[in-house]
Amino acid sequence: PVGACDVNGQQLDLRRSNSWLLKVDEVPTGEVVEAMLINVIAPFVLTAKLLPLMQGLPGASDGGKRHIVHVSAMEGKFYRFKTPNHPHTNMAKAALNMLTRTTAEDLKSKGVYVNSVDTGWINDENPLDKAKRYAEAANFQTPIDEVDAAARILDPIVTCNNTGEGMAGQFLKDY
Repeated sequence: PVGACDVNGQQLDLRRSNSWLLKVDEVPTGEVVEAMLINVIAPFVLTAKLLPLMQGLPGASDGGKRHIVHVSAMEGKFYRFKTPNHPHTNMAKAALNMLTRTTAEDLKSKGVYVNSVDTGWINDENPLDKAKRYAEAANFQTPIDEVDAAARILDPIVTCNNTGEGMAGQFLKDY
């Protein structure tokens, strides 16, 4: 409903089921495409098109460091336990992690440091009723909020600016 928001100010999703619970044969094609556009195609295009600008920024020719931080998740890691649910988001984050991995060394040589960051668990992806029941029964709240998540995204940049040491090709989590 319009104007109905959760504790984080996000629009409430009142559906009984959402794609977080769906299996490969249940995810609508449009949602698969949307997940790929947001998590794979847009970062790829932005990286490709903005790279010349990043290389032309003041300081780029004298060793100044530029950063690309991909917002990822553990769902994109191959070696982590997987359920059959939400394969489209798992695929999208795996592809984003591969973009980080395959571009990091080349772009580092051009002064652009590429990393992936897992922001941590900031919301319960389950449908509202299920999430609410669990929160009440277990006195559960996700461990971090959007401010902490944003700080994690900025951390590779701030750390590099403070230490002069840039990292590249990393999947950063739990820091």
